[in-house]
Amino acid sequence: MVYNFYVAYNIQFQVAGFTVIFLLTVIFFSKKRWKSVQNTIYSILLFVTLFELAFDIVSVITIANRDKIPRLNEFFSVAYLVLMVLYIYTVSVYALSNTFYPGITKFRRRIKFAELAFITVGMLSAVAVILSTKLLYAGEGGFIYSYGIPSDTVYVYSTASVVFVLAVLLVNARHMPVRRQLSIYSFCIMEGVVAIVQMYNKQLLIVGFGTALAVMLMYFTLENPDMNIIAKLDAANKRSRELLLNILPVEIADRLTEEPSTFTQKFDDVTIMFLDIVDFSGLSERMGPVKTVMLLNTLFSRIDDLLSGYSIEKIKTIGDSYMTAAGVPEPYEDNCRETVDFAREILCTLDVFNKEFNTDLKIRIGINCGSVVAGIIGKRKFIYDLWGSSVNLASRMESYGEANRIDVSPLVVEKLKDYPGYTFEQRPELEIKGFGRVQTYFVS
Repeated sequence: MVYNFYVAYNIQFQVAGFTVIFLLTVIFFSKKRWKSVQNTIYSILLFVTLFELAFDIVSVITIANRDKIPRLNEFFSVAYLVLMVLYIYTVSVYALSNTFYPGITKFRRRIKFAELAFITVGMLSAVAVILSTKLLYAGEGGFIYSYGIPSDTVYVYSTASVVFVLAVLLVNARHMPVRRQLSIYSFCIMEGVVAIVQMYNKQLLIVGFGTALAVMLMYFTLENPDMNIIAKLDAANKRSRELLLNILPVEIADRLTEEPSTFTQKFDDVTIMFLDIVDFSGLSERMGPVKTVMLLNTLFSRIDDLLSGYSIEKIKTIGDSYMTAAGVPEPYEDNCRETVDFAREILCTLDVFNKEFNTDLKIRIGINCGSVVAGIIGKRKFIYDLWGSSVNLASRMESYGEANRIDVSPLVVEKLKDYPGYTFEQRPELEIKGFGRVQTYFVS
């Protein structure tokens, strides 16, 4: 069969592809890489692609003078075909390496090694055919086009490899990260697209550029360590952020992130609530410290869940004491009413809790409102805390309260007296340490 392809070749695409891979190789090896099977295979792939494109360019240049340097052109033409097979093989190995996932069974591992052996035999067979058969040419001068069994072998091997890689992706897709699948899909698409383009535009010689494009996409989607580092840093920052928000209000966490220094601020309208377990020491003696702490954790966790429906901030827990504040760090109206509603919901939750766990826990709640100083002080193990007489009185009211009752100050009564749905029961005046005689109320 005689081929007559009278088309003028150009090497713009090969040169562009070579330039891309050369720069990519410099970038890849200019940084210390993580030790991984994929990185090792990719580094080999870079060199294979670099030499494949270089030999492709030289073979096109020398083919115009084939009558003068036939052996030199023969060497570069055949070497290019061999390197193309090695390129396809390396990508196939790369695809296969991504199917070794954590927890893979020994049986599946054996299958993977068998697949590796299979494609290795296929690669060696293709190389053997290319080296042992004659590469034919048609045309004259700059219009010479190589064909024959060696070229056909590359096309057949390329098609078989694409089918193999696609099969690997389909079977192992759920074990492979999406980013790694994308680069391998790009290889398969490249093989198909450039083959079609080459079929109808033989003078373009676009195969080399297609291989460079696939390798470049693989770098940006898979093997760029900066992207991996950024992803890990983002995950670490997210975890740090979540931990910070567990101990600080959002506004305070944001402020500390921008200005890492301690600070305090005065607020004039804040509602403070203290909650305490009645006879916690006796409970601990009866149940033992471990069971008591587990029970306390479960109860406080449920109270934490209630907070999601309010704008109230949990300030801290100290032993069996639970403290909240409303109106800090962001002031808002009706923070007093919201705190009382929250306290009433806690009593309902406690009733359900006791029935569920067959316990008889009782709590005291004290609520006061007024001005406070809030902020963060110190340098180590800091928390967002509140200071002031309003805080101290709320704490004292909880101590002087009664089981399963909400004890509130006159300021709270004054704020809620015009709202329907609240009943106030005046208590006898209490002699509270540091405040003298104080009138308090139970609210229900």
